[in-house]
Order: sequence, then C-alpha cells, then structure tokens
Amino acid sequence: MQRRTFLKAAAAAAWTGLNMAQAMRPARTNFVIILADDLGFGDLSCYGNQTIRTPRLDELASRGLRVGHFYANGPVCSPTRAALLTGRYQQRCGITGVITSADMRGPEHGLREQHANFARLLSAAGYRTALFGKWHLGYDIQNNPARHGFDEFRGFVSGNVDYQ
Repeated sequence: MQRRTFLKAAAAAAWTGLNMAQAMRPARTNFVIILADDLGFGDLSCYGNQTIRTPRLDELASRGLRVGHFYANGPVCSPTRAALLTGRYQQRCGITGVITSADMRGPEHGLREQHANFARLLSAAGYRTALFGKWHLGYDIQNNPARHGFDEFRGFVSGNVDYQ
C-alpha cells in the first residue's frame, strides 16, 4: 500500500469515526423546574396525599425525577426563589424577605444582575430558557427576568397575585 493511499484511508476512517461519535451522542435533556408557593411535601397525590388529586403533576413525576429528601431554606417566596435561581443562600443575594411594592422599589431591591444563576448558565450552554408565572424578585426593569437569562417571560413580577 502506498503512503498516500494509507493516509487517505486513515483520514477517511477518522472522519467517519468523528461523525459516528457525534451521531451517537444522546440528545440534550430538556427539563422543567416547578416552584409552587405554599406547597408542602404531602400536598401532591404522587407523594401519598389521598384527598388532593394532582394527575398532571403525578404523570410528570412518574416519568421524571422525584426528590424525596430536601429542605426549604426560606419560609417565604422571594428568598426561596432567589436561592433556587442562584444556588446561594438568599442572604448572600440580598433577598432576606418578601419583596413588596410599597417598600422595595428601586434597582437595589431585587435580584441583582451580578449574581450568577442557572438561567444564564443554561443560555450559555445553548438552552432556551423560559419563566412562566410569578417572578417576585424585583419590580424595576433592572430586576426583570429578561436581565437574568430568561429568553421568555410570561407572568407577574409581583407577588400576591390571584390567577383566577
């Protein structure tokens, strides 16, 4: 076998191997994170509640990951949301209590852009991100979900919202 023939065959084999490895790579996993205010561990039927029926959430739970041992790091919504989004204690994000429109207006009252969060990290990894429902991490434009890595937002920036 001539040297050129060998090099061409080796290059073709390497190219084919790379293409096959890419084709065999598993598809990127999609996921949904659900945060519900005032929802306890035993409030869903998939966790044993006999009174309240939650068939859609039960179906999601049957095909996904169910967490059976966890702790809430905050007793109210704004700090809990900040902690979930950033992976940090809420005090380190400056969100120590419920953000209200009466006393918490201004860019300093809300989740600041300098805090890393999973929406920005996922966007950088090529994911599309969306938030639906209640934000409750700041009222001013500087604190808007679009400034924190969410490609799409449909909902309310405030708390105490009646969805009916």
